Amino acid sequence: MLGAGIVEKSTVAIVEAANKFQNERWSDSTVQKSNSLDWKGGKIVARVRVNGKSTWRSTKTDNPAEARKWLKKWRSEEWMEENGFEAKGVVLHRARVTVGELVAAYIQAGMPTRKMRQKSPFTVKNEKYFLNPVVAYFGQMSAAALTVVDCDKYLEWRTSGGYVAKFTVRGKPQTMQTRGGKRAVDLELVVLGNALNLAVRRAVLSSNPLAGRGRYTSSSEVRHCREVAPTPEGLVKIETWLRGRNENSVADIVCFLAYSGLRIGEALALEWEAVDQSGKLLHVKREKRGITPWVPILNEMEALLNAMKKRKTSYLLFPSPFDPSKPADASAIRRRLRATCVALDLGHVAPHGLRSYFVTQARESGLSDADIAMLIGDKTGPQIIAQTYGDVRDDHLVRQAQRIRLTATQPSPAGTEPSSIESSITVPDVSASFPSP
Repeated sequence: MLGAGIVEKSTVAIVEAANKFQNERWSDSTVQKSNSLDWKGGKIVARVRVNGKSTWRSTKTDNPAEARKWLKKWRSEEWMEENGFEAKGVVLHRARVTVGELVAAYIQAGMPTRKMRQKSPFTVKNEKYFLNPVVAYFGQMSAAALTVVDCDKYLEWRTSGGYVAKFTVRGKPQTMQTRGGKRAVDLELVVLGNALNLAVRRAVLSSNPLAGRGRYTSSSEVRHCREVAPTPEGLVKIETWLRGRNENSVADIVCFLAYSGLRIGEALALEWEAVDQSGKLLHVKREKRGITPWVPILNEMEALLNAMKKRKTSYLLFPSPFDPSKPADASAIRRRLRATCVALDLGHVAPHGLRSYFVTQARESGLSDADIAMLIGDKTGPQIIAQTYGDVRDDHLVRQAQRIRLTATQPSPAGTEPSSIESSITVPDVSASFPSP
């Protein structure tokens, strides 16, 4: 009994000593009255305001003196934020964040627009492609320290072939030294600017260091797709040469693009079930948020589709020669088309030039620019037909010039036809038999 009493008295003494020690640690009356510090899980927490809301933040210490220092620091930061001053840590972080980190955050966020809206999958795919050389050059640089001089140096690096692209062909890694002109550099820097603007929106950067950067290209230097379009005679030569070398798949896609006005990405993704020959329609999924999700099957297109159906090897219209379950590679089509033009001593023809070929043929056939804009699925309207896609060939222009009457007494020759090119800003009357967009 005596031993038990001694143990009980010892326990009481220990508890009293602990309470006395705790009271001594919290002897500062100002802290007790403010209720700004408290215990939680053996550590001291401080009451602070984060984004305007009162909350508790752990000081990660059990020393009241250190906890008071943390509280003082956090309250100082609150005051600086309320009065427009930035904390030293924030400034240091902004100075250290690299372009590569901002680009990674931009991609992870889904590469939104400046109004935080989602972009089309086609645009996202292109922007990722443009960011590859940007990260290779700017990746380790401080984002806040970028200047226009860095952009000039980047232009020199790209035009000199400084970027080495890495890709895979049929499972084998490949490298290729590439050159980018002024147009490509402008597009790449625009995407970099998008990533920097997102960082500004998230308060990672105080401002976009490349804001107000001028473009390296002018409108007069931009090569439009009509400049890489073939003539009707040139298209026949290209098709004949390719089929003579048994490259029917390449000849098919070249003619298909010329007869439909589709982009190459829109065409390569098509399946045979999208072909409605009874309704004379080809159902397509437009890129770049296009409109009119169908293409009329004209006589030339119908003949081409019938010939393609006899050589059909896949559910795809244009399967890869190495894997019928995948579409053909657009880069391979471009290379073969380029090689064909060189062999035939023709001017350079690009897949997008075949889209312009369709537009030009439609204009010379008498369709209005508004009609054509709807047919190729471009929501911009007739303006882009006249400025970018449309063209008037010399032979057609000469025929139109023969219709000019210079005197009032001279009779009009028999058989003259009205103008075959009309410009209109009205939306054409689309027949109800066609499916709506």
